Amino acid sequence: MMRESLDQDEYGSASPFDPDDLPNLNAMGPAMGGGNDFEKYAVAVIIVFGALIIGGLMAASMSFGHRNGFLFALGGATAAWISGNALLLDRPRIYALFVGIAAVLLIASTITLVV
Repeated sequence: MMRESLDQDEYGSASPFDPDDLPNLNAMGPAMGGGNDFEKYAVAVIIVFGALIIGGLMAASMSFGHRNGFLFALGGATAAWISGNALLLDRPRIYALFVGIAAVLLIASTITLVV
């Protein structure tokens, strides 16, 4: 069997993994880092409580009839969603920008409820 060059596989894509080494790929998971999984739980808590806060702001704005507060909370939820996608795409500046936008919009939603 003739092996392809190291840069490309038989389909023409560049892969950093050796196809003959597939059983050992699972060994390179979280256990190899030697760290703990507290980051996963922290992110889960942030997501759940963030969703509860944003959903609570939206529900409170709807129940009190504050259209602007609802729209601010909806904008904050959308900005938070976009920031999550930016984080998955490894764009830290865009992530920080949209987290800031979400925070400002959610603060504005809170102010419309209080005032």
